[in-house]
Amino acid sequence: MDLRTFANSSYEISQFGNFHERTSQVTVLQQIVFIDFYWKFQFGTPHAQYLGMEDITDQTGSQGKGTDSNNVTSQDERGSKSQTPAGKRNLQDMCRQADQLFFYMLFHTQPGGCAMSSVTTPSTINGVNVEQLGDNINAIQGEPGLAKFQFRATNTWINGGHNRTTIKEFYGVGKEDTTRTEPFVLDADEPPVLLGQDQGANPVEFVLHALAACLTTSMVYHAAAQGIKIDAVESSLEGDLDLRGFLGLSKDVRPGYQNLRIHFTVKSDAPAETLRKLTKYSPVFDIVSNPVPVAISVNTEGTN
Repeated sequence: MDLRTFANSSYEISQFGNFHERTSQVTVLQQIVFIDFYWKFQFGTPHAQYLGMEDITDQTGSQGKGTDSNNVTSQDERGSKSQTPAGKRNLQDMCRQADQLFFYMLFHTQPGGCAMSSVTTPSTINGVNVEQLGDNINAIQGEPGLAKFQFRATNTWINGGHNRTTIKEFYGVGKEDTTRTEPFVLDADEPPVLLGQDQGANPVEFVLHALAACLTTSMVYHAAAQGIKIDAVESSLEGDLDLRGFLGLSKDVRPGYQNLRIHFTVKSDAPAETLRKLTKYSPVFDIVSNPVPVAISVNTEGTN
């Protein structure tokens, strides 16, 4: 059976291993992606060129030029290396890579987008509605103005280091959002050693929270878009700060964090480096890593 005949027929892939734990018949597009990776792993012969997809497979972790056809080198998080014979390559990894390519094709290769409802795919991955995610991507590609958002917060000082921030309205997808019926209320304070009453985490601790939350969300969303299943994510963060900057005691010391360290523990079959790269899309990571123009204005009112 040639590849085109295979791609246009129904075929059970349960015999090839775990493909998102589905044993039902898959769609033509999934079959094309699967058979391309099957040929690569079993025979070392890519068929993406035959299908006009060679540029896509290069972006999803294919062997590419210069890879030894007899062995594949893998490296774990501790830096140790192992050689895996080509005939014994992990078929589950092959299925996972095929799924990633399938999702990449859904989001990036169809003019005007591809209706995910027309294919057999889980409606949610990692708790993310991938059908809606695909629709959002397609809508923004067609109308970039929909991507413009403005988030807002108001803050009121209470006493000492204690102040309260309220968050509710925001602008996005071309209009003011009205879905929130109640505001989020966040209290900030300082610990007693910094003359506060511990009514809430202090502002620089909120920065750690914002960074952790945004890195996690970015990883989970982008993993879902690529068909990567994540079962659990935990992270720990540390930030080094020298109070001499805040107190104005030294011009050589910045008021803010001098260094930030984030460590993730993720339960997933995806390589650690693949997951780490997904965090680069985090808006908060960008905010704390690159200068952002900040305008501050003050209006004064007389006191009684």
